[in-house]
Amino acid sequence: MAVVLQPPADPFGVYSPTADRPFDDRRVGHLLRRAGFGPTTEWLKQFTGQPPAAALDWLFNYSLDEDPMNDKLEVLQGLVTFQKVEMLQEWCLFRMVYTPRPLQEKIALFWHNHFATSAAKVDQTNYMHKQMEMFRKLGLGSFRELLVSVTHDQAMLVWLDGRTNKKGKANENYAREIMELFALGVGNYTEQDVQELARAFTGIAENGKLIPNQFDKGDKTVFGKTGPLDAEGAIDLILSQPAAPKHLAHKLLKEFVHPHPTDDQVNHYAERLLATKWDIKTTLREMLSSNLFFSDWAYRAKIKSPIQVVVGATVAVGGKANMPFLRESTAKMGQEILFPPNVKGWDGEETWINSNTILVRFNFGLSLSTQRADEFVKKSQIEKGLLAANATTGEQAVDYFARLLLDGKIQPKMKQELIDYMKVADKGKKVVFELKTDKPNDKIRGLMHLLMSTPEYQLA
Repeated sequence: MAVVLQPPADPFGVYSPTADRPFDDRRVGHLLRRAGFGPTTEWLKQFTGQPPAAALDWLFNYSLDEDPMNDKLEVLQGLVTFQKVEMLQEWCLFRMVYTPRPLQEKIALFWHNHFATSAAKVDQTNYMHKQMEMFRKLGLGSFRELLVSVTHDQAMLVWLDGRTNKKGKANENYAREIMELFALGVGNYTEQDVQELARAFTGIAENGKLIPNQFDKGDKTVFGKTGPLDAEGAIDLILSQPAAPKHLAHKLLKEFVHPHPTDDQVNHYAERLLATKWDIKTTLREMLSSNLFFSDWAYRAKIKSPIQVVVGATVAVGGKANMPFLRESTAKMGQEILFPPNVKGWDGEETWINSNTILVRFNFGLSLSTQRADEFVKKSQIEKGLLAANATTGEQAVDYFARLLLDGKIQPKMKQELIDYMKVADKGKKVVFELKTDKPNDKIRGLMHLLMSTPEYQLA
């Protein structure tokens, strides 16, 4: 009978490594998958066996004054433009693959799904670029500040028709979604609240600035309170509702810890959001430092999104990635960045896996591992990584990729089968594995594909 895992007895205590619960490859890999897209051999070497705070400091403590990835973009000005949405999609994936700040890109992707703005309607690609930059800059800051910025964001003003919301002709789209999806959840407001709240958001032009004569200055009654609400006053009133911190706590727990958080967990982190004045960084760091996060209950509890599969594998394997191939792969798996399917975003979890998408995932693993015809990379680093780890035998190669792709957690029977696989040539002939550095090694690529086709690899 399968063991049903439960949350730990002391879920909110700070995880402290012990002999039985070390900060090993398993827990480092878990942290880097949830707060980023997955580990590299260098990151595993850097953080395994160190205090967890070292890895958390590295993830959370980046400067907003400068962005090393935007420095790269400046060099490419004239070559890279965002007139075509495909180029912006590839830039987003490029950042995820090569960033030295994985959490910055992961939190931007989280907010992209939370606010679910789509380039299908926002035909100004530069608006989408600015919105993603906003998520990178404000993603770990104040949720209140983020809501204010989103309210005046050009992409959002187009997406939910805020630019047409004027005195006497109120458009209710944004007022409805800020309550239903962004801040409160279904059942925590009335239709009258929507109608009155819409008036508080009138007069904001497409450039994000207020046009005074198009703003409704009259009193509005929302949640039983009456006054001349403007946009910021409306946001403060929304955030004062008991449902608001619970809604956000649930979303953060679902994304970063477990797809089915308990009421106790939601209530605890809702209180922390209020205590920190809606500071995402402090609350999320507490979440990712907890016994709850590092528990068996949370480990591999989520299904990888297509972007997690593609970016995580690319980060792990290395090489000069072919961005159009990555973009096409994520789209075929069901997650085309900048094109959420509807205002709710991607549902995720079980919806990621069906008979078609699982085949696409396996085929992506095959393309990544074979790396032929420049389909995935222009220059492979597979052999280089093995040599750097001194993994020159078949068994060492199995250990190397099992550590990198599965935290080293494979069953002894499976490990032996993979070692035996490395010893067999064409027609079943027994051979001694030899690492070749001058040309692709089919056994290494076959080993990678086998590991990336395991059920465990599909879990985050």
